[in-house]
Amino acid sequence: MPIYEYKCEACEKCFEKLTFKGDDEKIVCPECKGESVKRQMSCTSLFNTKSIGSCAAGAPKGFS
Repeated sequence: MPIYEYKCEACEKCFEKLTFKGDDEKIVCPECKGESVKRQMSCTSLFNTKSIGSCAAGAPKGFS
């Protein structure tokens, strides 16, 4: 059950969506109900080190 991060192309709202295997539900923006959303690259703990770099401290929900 991964949580994916999305960004709405209409209103630029960033949001997360919990997905289940085999789930064919259309992803829609919770803000404007737009269907034009793109999955974003997430920051993981693997990259959250001082030697490699880290996610921005003030980034919303893992975006950097």
